[in-house]
Order: sequence, then C-alpha cells, then structure tokens
Amino acid sequence: MNAVQLENWLSEVPIESAIIDLVPRLLAEIPAGYSFETDEWDVIEWETRGVSKKRRSTLAFSRIAHTELREIAKLWVLDGRLKKQTGVGSAKWKISILAPLAEVLGARPLRTLKTNDFYDAESKLREEFAPGTAFRGSGYLESASSWLGRSLGLPLDYHSRLINPSVHGRYGTDEGKANKLVPDSVFRDLILARHREDLIAKDTFYLNVLVIQMATGFRISELAALPADCLLREGGHLQILHYPAKGGRPVPRPIHPSMKDVVEDAVSALSEITAEARAVAKEIRRDQTLDWTAIYANETALRYFVAKWANEWTSNPKHLMINPNGAWLNRDQCFVDAIGVLEKAGGVKTKAAQTLQVSRITFDNLLAAQEAARRGELPVVANSKSKGQQRNSWDTDLRVVSFLNLEKHTSVAIRQKKRALIRDILDEAQKTQLAGKVYPAPDYDRDFEGSFRFEVRPLIKNKQGKPLIYPHEALLVTQKYALSEHRGTKADAFTVIGESGFSDWLGGVARSHGTGNHEDSVFRRLEIIDRRTGECAKFTSHDVRHWLNTIYQNGGLTEDQIALIFNRKHKQQNAVYDQTSNRERSERMKQAIRDKIALGAATDTYSRLAEFSRDDAEDYLEAVVRMVNPMPHGVCMLDWSTSPCPHHLSCFSCETEDKGPCEHLIVDPGNENHLEEMKRIAKEADLIVEAIEAQGIDESPQIDHFKQVRTNVNVMLERIPAVEVD
Repeated sequence: MNAVQLENWLSEVPIESAIIDLVPRLLAEIPAGYSFETDEWDVIEWETRGVSKKRRSTLAFSRIAHTELREIAKLWVLDGRLKKQTGVGSAKWKISILAPLAEVLGARPLRTLKTNDFYDAESKLREEFAPGTAFRGSGYLESASSWLGRSLGLPLDYHSRLINPSVHGRYGTDEGKANKLVPDSVFRDLILARHREDLIAKDTFYLNVLVIQMATGFRISELAALPADCLLREGGHLQILHYPAKGGRPVPRPIHPSMKDVVEDAVSALSEITAEARAVAKEIRRDQTLDWTAIYANETALRYFVAKWANEWTSNPKHLMINPNGAWLNRDQCFVDAIGVLEKAGGVKTKAAQTLQVSRITFDNLLAAQEAARRGELPVVANSKSKGQQRNSWDTDLRVVSFLNLEKHTSVAIRQKKRALIRDILDEAQKTQLAGKVYPAPDYDRDFEGSFRFEVRPLIKNKQGKPLIYPHEALLVTQKYALSEHRGTKADAFTVIGESGFSDWLGGVARSHGTGNHEDSVFRRLEIIDRRTGECAKFTSHDVRHWLNTIYQNGGLTEDQIALIFNRKHKQQNAVYDQTSNRERSERMKQAIRDKIALGAATDTYSRLAEFSRDDAEDYLEAVVRMVNPMPHGVCMLDWSTSPCPHHLSCFSCETEDKGPCEHLIVDPGNENHLEEMKRIAKEADLIVEAIEAQGIDESPQIDHFKQVRTNVNVMLERIPAVEVD
C-alpha cells in the first residue's frame, strides 16, 4: 500500500486530516525491507540499548485480530516514532493493549468504539496479567483512548480504574517498605566476601559489579554500557562516566567518599578480568568474521560455507598431505626437509636427528614420510603395533578436513542432524586432500557473502541511530563461558553483562519475583544471611537502587539532588524508591521540632512546654508525633488510619482563634517544595477571591473559605526568613 492508497483508505475510515497529511512521513518510518501491509516488522534498528546481543526485535501486529484496528495500530506506532522517537518497548506495549481491545470490538466496525469497550479491555488485562503489569498496561490503554479519540473524532473518555498494587515506597506500608529495603548488613557482607580465596570466577566478577551498582544505583542497562575507562578523578572526588538510560541527563555519577576506594578497586579488578574479551571483541569487529550460528540455521548457506571452508583448508600449504619437499613435524607445526638434512649430515641419521633436535625414531618417521611423498604416497602408520601399514582413518589428524577441525574453526558444536547435511562435502574434501589436490570452491554467492558476516553491533545508540559504544570499548564484556565451569566450543566468543546474567547470579529473583533458583544463588554459596529472617538473603538488582535512594533520603539530600543523582526526569519519581520507615521519619521529625527547624503548632507548643518541663515537652512530643504523612506543602502528623482529617486535606482552611494552618501541619522552611506549594496555594486563593469580588459578591461561604486559606498560608510564610509575602 503506497502513500496515495493509504490516504484514500484513511479518508474512508475516516480519520482526521492531520494524520492523513503525515502519511508520507509516517511510511518513511517503517523499517527497511517492510511495507505497511506487513503484519510483522523487525525493528532491531529502533533499539538503542542491548542491540549487540539481539538479532531480531519483532513487532507482531498480527496479534491484533481486528483488521481496521490492526492498521490503525501501525499508524499509532509510527506516529509515536515520528514525533517522539518511541522505543521498541513502548511500541510492543501498544500492540499488547490493543490486542484485548480488538477482542472486545469483535466484528464491529472501528468507528463503533465506545468508552465501555476500553473498560472491557481493562478487565481482560486484569485477568491476563499480574496486578503491577495490568496497572502499567492500563496507562497505555488510556493513551490509546486519547489518540484514537482524537484521530477518529470519537467521544472516548477512558480512565483506568486499576490501582497501583505497590505497597512500598514513601506512601506504602511500613511492612512493605521493610520487605523492600535490603539490610545494610547484607551489602556489607557481600563487599567483605570479595576478599575470600575460595570464590569462583562468576562470584569474583559479579561482586565487583555489585560494588559499582551499590555506589551508583545504575540500572543493569547502564552497567552494561559502562566505558572501560569510566573513572573520572577531579579535585580528590571520584565520579563515573556512563550512558544514562530512559532519557536521563548525561552527567557523571558522583561516588560517595566512603565508597571511593572500593569502587576504584572494583573497576581495576574488572578491567583486568575483561581485558582479553575486549581484545577478542575488537578483533572480531575488525576482521568481519562469519556468523556461523546463523549459518548453521540455514541449510543452503551451511553447505555453501562448509564447501568454501574445505577449499580454503585444502589450499593451505600447511595442510598438504603429500609434500615432496618435506615431512610434517607436529612439535613445531611445520614441514622439515628430512632428506636435505640427512644429505648435509653425510648420510648419518643420528647427526641429522640431532640437527632437528628430535629422537632417532622420530627422524626415521619423518624420512619415511618424505620419501613416500616423493613417490606420491601418503605417510604410513608410525606406531609400533601397525608400523608400515597404510592408515584407514585420518579424522584425528590436525591437518586433514574433518568434523573435528570444522568445529574448532566455527566454534560451534555440530549435531548429528547437521552432520548429515554436510557429510558428503567433508568426505569428498578429505578424499581430495589425501590425493594431494585442492577441493574446488563453490560458485561465489554475493547474497550469502553479504548476509552471514558477523556484525558486531553497538551496545547502545542514540535516538538518531549513531553508535555510542561498542563491546570492545565496554568495561563489562567477558569471554563466553569465562564466568562458569562449563567449557563450550565458543570459548573465544564474547558476551556482555545483561539482566539475565545478573539475575541468575542472584538466584533468578529478578525474573521470577522471588521464586528463582535460590539453591544456586550467590547468597547460598557465600552464606550471606538476612538477619531479619535468619535465612539466606535474596533481592533483585533493582532493589539496590531502592537501598541507595533510601540512604540518600536519610542522609538529608534534597529531592532535586536525589533526582539528579539517579538521572530522573521528575523528582516525584523518588517517592517509590524511598523506603524510609514511619518510625525513622517520626524520630527525624521529633528532632526537627526539638531543634526548632520545623515550623508549626507542634513546634510552638513543644518550645513553650520545654521552658518549664523537658519531661512534659517530651511526653507531648511522643503523643503528637504519631504518623508522618508527606504532603506537597508540608507534613501532616495526624494518624489518618484512626482519625479522619478534620479539614478534608485543606490544611489552611481551618478557623481558629490563633490564625494559622491546622495544628497537625509541620512545614520544613528549608524545603523548596513546601515553600513553592504554599506560594501556589496563596496565589490561587488570591485569584479566586478577586474573581468573586469582581462579580460584586462581597460575602459568601466560598469567598470566606478562600480568604481564610489566604490568611493562614501567609501566616506560615511570614514565619519563614527570606520569604516575601505580598
């Protein structure tokens, strides 16, 4: 379907002209080799991270059963790609949530879509996915409702009814926070374990990776793309250069001084461990070697490249089986002119053997092999049992074409089914080689030669497709199987750390949500105990970010500072990672009240009581600080689980003898968020009062309410130094 045909079809749907006008540009976003009619696109070129390990990344529009909705889904994906460079993950989510919507729509025309259809699709999401996944999917369903409503001109107004099931984070339960927050003692024991002498290679590697993550809070995708030369030392401080994920700002990640030495040590150790793998990755990229894994998956290509290998192998002078000019000396992996050496030694074999630094028996065998070659014959058997007889099998000879040598060359184990496909080629090539001839090369195939070269893809690219870092430039690239006891045939290939590798090391927790293979986890091998339970510890790689975020929260960093450190677009995202317990918050709040840092009725009352009786003041503090509920403009200390808010969450609307906000409200004058929110509330109250008065209304419950709010906010703002109140 070309642009004109698609425009005509969209006009019949009909769809908004703004989308139709974009059709030529939208079609240009389709990956090369595919058309709009194709229901499955390989969008590997859209991937910006982890691309070095993937061969394909498929968008399966075929999952959407409704024909019209399937075509519109392609436009939705392309529209996001054109305007926002939408990633593959978002595109796959769009398909995932439109699939159940298509089931709901059934055989009805697309334009019969109703808001209730989206709620029915939401029900399917809830049935099909885990609560957290369904909640996330409902967000994409809201986006679909909005986009389809605008594009089709339909009155769609779907809003998710699903609730985020998370029980941890700043607004979670204390139990949920405690379960999410990994104890400091577990991380301390893991750091100390780095110096154990009985560590296996995998533990040595990942313990050093964990140290870096503990100090930085990097996501796994960010760890995977760390440059080999990632340390930045400036003014006695240490930072780590990295490529941030999820649109983060490209700033070096600061390392806390207490972690400086251990991070430097970890990076140094990893650099040494991975040096050889980087060299392999660089060599493969330079030489453009064949991708034998892909070749073995294509029968025609397999026969072509095996025949080509057989030709190259038998053309190699070192692989001659009948060489009149010399005999093969295994020790030195070369031919030696035994006859010529004997002539120079005056026909004395002992002297000739000494010249070649071999035994007399070995020299006799070399001499016999060269004399046989001059007669056009193969060497005879040299061992004592069958000495002088012709060999029946040459498969174990390192110079002869064989499955053994093919496996060594390709680094791929050949299964019996594949052997049957190429046995005739190897048999004929071996026969040709043993006759002293070269196996003929297959006719040159340009398509095969261009399609089966091993392309070393970059680890990450920017949104414009420009490579940012290749495996040979990364810190965490290893030789395949180097971190395990397994010894495979691809020991010379390289691999890069990913989510699965780290997860497996932790016992598979990240992928299995706590039901992974704990028997093979690092915690069990090293006997790392969670002292809360007395059992082996377990956590996910993402839990490390929660732990570090909480450390910074408790250390007094501002929300802006924490968001900057973790490369978050919005500081509100800190909340889900903040696992500080209510007890800790309460203790910090009590101290802030004692030190008169916090402002509010509780601080004033405590100060007055403390002038007469410190004990009475402490009793009051214990009674009043029961709960710490963060709010945009301060902190509410009322226990909402037992007492409902008397002002319906409007802290500045209360009417009391002493002007000011609710007695349960505490404000941190050093918190810019609290100040900005109070200024916003005061400004909005001013505007509303002015708007009502402009209508000639001087008295009403509404104007009285907002005047009260304005007064109470200004009372609090006036108590804060350096804040000007209009």
